Amino acid sequence: MSASNIINKYDASNINVPNSMLNWMRSNHAGETGAVWIYLGARCIFWNKKIQDMTKKHYETEKCHLIVMSHILPKNYYSKLLILWRILGFSLGFFSALLGYRFFCLTIQSVETFVEKHYEEQIDFLYENSISFELLRLLKKCCDEEVEHQIDAKLHKGNDKNNIFEKFWSNLIGSVSSLAVNISKQY
Repeated sequence: MSASNIINKYDASNINVPNSMLNWMRSNHAGETGAVWIYLGARCIFWNKKIQDMTKKHYETEKCHLIVMSHILPKNYYSKLLILWRILGFSLGFFSALLGYRFFCLTIQSVETFVEKHYEEQIDFLYENSISFELLRLLKKCCDEEVEHQIDAKLHKGNDKNNIFEKFWSNLIGSVSSLAVNISKQY
């Protein structure tokens, strides 16, 4: 699917980002960059068919999100640390997949749990301030797709409870993601 088709599919062709949302959108663009690279890193674990199947499906959605965010965010507002977000995303995808399917699913579930909260905060802000309902709809669509990834990863991970290390890992993902958002809002 071409970039213009993706932009049309997400109804993003005429969205102007309000000034009050530029830092948030910079963090969204940086986050979607990292997400694409998580799946590129996981693809390197080519011998695990389950990881490959999940990666293929989720990568396409994240690529669409990145195309849309790249379209609506003026280039001069892109994070100056995109290379860092690519490296960190690739590393997270590669190493979590290297540790196996369950661990990769836990990682994706943890990342997407954070992303859902991040998008919901923006959606609430736009709704409460009655600004840019077009952007609100776009963020809601992206958020819903991220939640689908979260649910998919949770289902494939299995229903057994997380052990202490997995709980630690999930909390670490949330903390590091929060730090990354705060940094990318500024740089």
